[in-house]
Amino acid sequence: MKVNRREFLKLLGTVGIVGAVGGALPPVVKYITPPIPKEQPYPRSKLVWEDGSPVRASELEVNVMYKFYYPAKDDTPNMLLNLGDENGNPIEIPPARLPKMMDPIEEPPIIFKIEDNKVTIGEIPGRGGFYEFPGGVGPNRSIIAYSGICQHFKCAIPALAFYKPGKAPPLAASNIAGKGGVVFCSCHGSIYDPYRGAIVLRAPAPRPLPVVILEWDPTTDELTAIGMAGPTIMGMFCNTCVEPDKLVGDKTVVTRVPGF
Repeated sequence: MKVNRREFLKLLGTVGIVGAVGGALPPVVKYITPPIPKEQPYPRSKLVWEDGSPVRASELEVNVMYKFYYPAKDDTPNMLLNLGDENGNPIEIPPARLPKMMDPIEEPPIIFKIEDNKVTIGEIPGRGGFYEFPGGVGPNRSIIAYSGICQHFKCAIPALAFYKPGKAPPLAASNIAGKGGVVFCSCHGSIYDPYRGAIVLRAPAPRPLPVVILEWDPTTDELTAIGMAGPTIMGMFCNTCVEPDKLVGDKTVVTRVPGF
């Protein structure tokens, strides 16, 4: 096929435009989607009060919600709980093997079935891989920490909150949460069971809350955050995919959440 001079020049212009646009695309794409920081090691972060004194397991009130940040300074709030029954007696939370993805159990939290102050978690159905839930720490193995960000739509503390046994969430409108003993998200109604690794009791959350791995020193009664287990924190590519200066460091401050 013959191409005349005008068509040839038009073709050259088109090729030049395509080349220019193609050459500009990589930096534009890089600007729109900046590179994800590489995964950092989990810090060993001692839990301290606002005055800098160490948090001791014996100081944590039963069924009260505390808050601290880990592994990042600002974007990863967590709830710290010393779980107990309706009478304020601490409950032992055992380790378990739990799925990272699960369908809602659609049943009340296990707290109202507990005997002898110890949880029996049993087998939880799920898919997408399993992880080792570390269970509680402290003298009664009742202290646990979960991500304070809902796994459905990233609503965080105080929208996501623990309601002690006997205290129903005011907006739950659910028999599952009717007696309390749950972690409830007031944004869209997700309900988790903190006594069984924050497994999902009611949708729309598709995953349990990630758990912060705590280390308890029986000689000093002090607590240290050393890592995380379970699914990734909602909204994070990986739990520690941040710049190193964004991590909490060797200490993280614990505060009591007002109203809970």
